[in-house]
Amino acid sequence: MTSLRLALSLIRSLPSALLATTLALSLPPALHAQATKPATPAAPAREEAVQLEKFDVTADKENNFSLPLDAVATSGSRLGLSSRDLPASVSIITQEMMQLRGLRTAVEAVEAAVGMTGGTQFGSIPNYSTRGFGGNNVSIMRDGIRQNTASQSSRTVDSFILDRIEVLKGPDGLMFGEGAIGGAVNYISKSPSATFRGDAMASLGPWGSYRDGVGFGGPLAAPSEISNFKSQIPVTFRADYSHNQTNAYQERNSQRYDALALSVGWRVSEKLSLTWYGTFLDDWNESYYGNPTIYDAVVNTTIANAQPEVRTFNATTDRMINPHVDPAARRTNYNFFDNYATTENVFNRVRADLRLSPDLELRNETYVATQLLKWKNTESNTWNPVARNITRGGLTLIYRDDVIAGNRLDLTVKKRIAGHANRLLIGGVFEHNDQIRGGSPGNIVTTIPAVSLYNPNVGFGPASRFQKTSRIVVETHAFHAQDVFDVTSNFRAVAGVRYDHIALQRDTLANNTTAVPTAFSTFKKGYRTYTGRVGGVLILTKKINAYASFSRAAEPVTQLVSLTTTSADFSLQKGRQHEAGIKGTFLRGKLDATVAVFDLLKKDLLTSTLDPVTGLRISQQIGAQKSKGAEAALAISPGDGWRLELNGAFTDSTFSDFNENLGTSVISRTGKRPSNVPEWVANIFVAKRFANGLALSGGPRYVSDRFGNNNNSVVAEGYVTLDAAATYTWRKWHFTIRGRNLLDEEYESVAGTTMRRLADPRTAEFSTRVAF
Repeated sequence: MTSLRLALSLIRSLPSALLATTLALSLPPALHAQATKPATPAAPAREEAVQLEKFDVTADKENNFSLPLDAVATSGSRLGLSSRDLPASVSIITQEMMQLRGLRTAVEAVEAAVGMTGGTQFGSIPNYSTRGFGGNNVSIMRDGIRQNTASQSSRTVDSFILDRIEVLKGPDGLMFGEGAIGGAVNYISKSPSATFRGDAMASLGPWGSYRDGVGFGGPLAAPSEISNFKSQIPVTFRADYSHNQTNAYQERNSQRYDALALSVGWRVSEKLSLTWYGTFLDDWNESYYGNPTIYDAVVNTTIANAQPEVRTFNATTDRMINPHVDPAARRTNYNFFDNYATTENVFNRVRADLRLSPDLELRNETYVATQLLKWKNTESNTWNPVARNITRGGLTLIYRDDVIAGNRLDLTVKKRIAGHANRLLIGGVFEHNDQIRGGSPGNIVTTIPAVSLYNPNVGFGPASRFQKTSRIVVETHAFHAQDVFDVTSNFRAVAGVRYDHIALQRDTLANNTTAVPTAFSTFKKGYRTYTGRVGGVLILTKKINAYASFSRAAEPVTQLVSLTTTSADFSLQKGRQHEAGIKGTFLRGKLDATVAVFDLLKKDLLTSTLDPVTGLRISQQIGAQKSKGAEAALAISPGDGWRLELNGAFTDSTFSDFNENLGTSVISRTGKRPSNVPEWVANIFVAKRFANGLALSGGPRYVSDRFGNNNNSVVAEGYVTLDAAATYTWRKWHFTIRGRNLLDEEYESVAGTTMRRLADPRTAEFSTRVAF
């Protein structure tokens, strides 16, 4: 009945002339002749067969490929520009793509994007690297909100609760302020649905691993049920829940992730809509920090013709002889029995969209996000070649209690200028980030006994309690303007600028190096900076654009939450990038392709130098890191059930005028490659759907060698992994058997030095999902 009412309402809304034409064209020939009643009989026309051009339906490629050129890239601009019209590189990994490829977490999903590497480090912290930069140089956000730097607040997220992930390459200070010199990863929440739909999934894997999730959404009430509302427009909603749990391959590395995502939308009127988004994350895990790297001896690379020495490895100067992981200790975890890391993250956001006129739109987003974290670990286990045992250290107690509240307000004006289309957005951002930090009290016992390589008696951590040590409040006031102007019919200028005023206050609550808290003290620091992007898009054809852009970002010498008096005198580090490329659709819509070249520079790096007069070591902002490279991506839909996607990136990244502190001296790293930066990254994914409901998919991933230290003496060898899956579809059900790392490669997802955090060996899992 609903479909019938909808059809009738649509027919009634048609103009009478169009309705008459539509009915006339739908009549049988005999009735059509009577209805038209020609004055004289028409001569019978000669019937000819009409040959229609062959075509393939490719509408689903926007959901199943990571470079949907016509999708709106919200992480690159607030002007509603599509990826094709944005003078920057953006990859979009949709929920459909995550399901098709079996991408279980956000980290796995991000690695599908061109030139991205990722991994989950100790304590369940995601780590991303791109264009020569990683760690906190790549900002991680949820719906454009960043609680803190990646190492402070980012957690593992199950991909099921996300609508999509957007990855923007290069400096993105225009959109997200301080940080994001290397790029930005934005987790996008699912929105309320106007029609009822839902899906569910479940999977089983090795080592007690399983996932399950269910989500659904639609109208919350029929119009007749909310007649008290003047708009009589239904309220819509979306709800998703996921649970991800594993005992993991390494012993005592259990992990559990629970997530609940809710959203409710209300069309108050034809001009005003309100949407609330709420995400609730809870995780708990035992940490595996890595396997100790076993070696026979070390060689000092700073001394010519140095002889091997049997002693402890020094990452700043040494090279290992015969480094490896002992296969017999591959699954051993040297952490305490009672180690753990647990967090509760909550995100709340209310968005209001108001259309003041056809050319004037107002958008406001108010948000509050919280994080509560407790962490207890011993974070170091290194090989002692003299005693031939494992030295442990780095006892860590971390307590974090964060609350960030903010508001973003944008006004968009669409007004032609001298006959040329123009879209201008002006807006402001206010954020108040209140962060409590804590650790262990000063009387804690920190001596940790060494253990044997095999069957270690790791014991329990010392009795301790968390102590709040500091409170850091960061207030940000920002103003930004973005504009897109059609200079000619085939050239478009896109520009934006952002001004940030950052004020920080750090209050010392207690000194955790002594048993008795110290006196209360306060430290303040402020920054002012301009960031932005300017570029041009040349429209070569209707489906092919060329572009060039310049972008700029800035960040402090250390993350704001860790800023102290020792780093107060240093200015912000600057990042700038030149980029050019082509984005286009070819072969009558069957092929999408992007090519980009970039030149990225981060300068004012804090580096150690020696005073030429006193010979003392001093710190100066004269260092730099340079990256140049190229990226390419192809997405092909040749038809007949085939789908192919491949991407690759080459990056040449080196230090310039950068020295590393050795304690009593300094050593130059000029010309060295930064740690954890591969030269080559490539992905290939192929899928074939058969008429009988069977589908095969999979492909390889290649990551070249990376260095584990700035000395470039520790090498994480390159690797090739291969995943493949077979899926059978029955009605709305999909049943999949998936193999991961089928080549059984032993590799590090994140390069280490004295410890290697190894990825899982070859595995297989069974999963099912259903749409309803």
